[in-house]
Amino acid sequence: MSSKAKVVPYVTAYDGESVSYQLTVYPHTEATDGMRLSYTDATAHDWMFGVLWHRHGLSRSGRPLWKLVNTSRQRRCMLHRLCQVCGRSAVKGGRTWWLLPEPPSVTGCGRRFTHVPPTCRWCIPKARAWCPRLSPESYVCTTRASEAYGVVADVYRPAAGRKLVVVQRAAEVPLEAFRQLEYALATQLLVGLEDLQRLNLQHADESFRSIEGEPWISG
Repeated sequence: MSSKAKVVPYVTAYDGESVSYQLTVYPHTEATDGMRLSYTDATAHDWMFGVLWHRHGLSRSGRPLWKLVNTSRQRRCMLHRLCQVCGRSAVKGGRTWWLLPEPPSVTGCGRRFTHVPPTCRWCIPKARAWCPRLSPESYVCTTRASEAYGVVADVYRPAAGRKLVVVQRAAEVPLEAFRQLEYALATQLLVGLEDLQRLNLQHADESFRSIEGEPWISG
């Protein structure tokens, strides 16, 4: 969303949430070559789905970084089907609502997935109005379910002296790509979209009119 928005979306990162850390490699018995990416002061909470995650604070302090998402909040929205704008449930009538700038990505086997968290139906009209990436023709849809599919991550490779070299930025890595995950630093969770149903513009507009006047709030 642009800096003109009335509310900072729940997933937006702030400059006061930066966390310093140092990456390294360390021995791991389950790793393909016996080593994997880690932090020098790693804890068990730094991993999920077999991948190391970028550290982000949760204070929501400082200046909003409008083009960046907070890693922890993005992942929380994906796992718990929360609205990326207000932080509340995006589930209505057993289905999750999504607002995407373009159609979801598709795997080789035809599975649809996205890195964009859900947007509840109450926040969709405002999001469309304020976000420069969203047009009136943006992709509104609902899903019956979603589940973790992969991560957006920076992928490294070890070099001499335990140094690390970035080989790819913002790569989309499926959770089944174990070798890549061993040297990946995840920043966003990708989820597969089950039973996706798109709302055409007429239906979407009717839904929006039916909720006109609902609160536009920060989570």
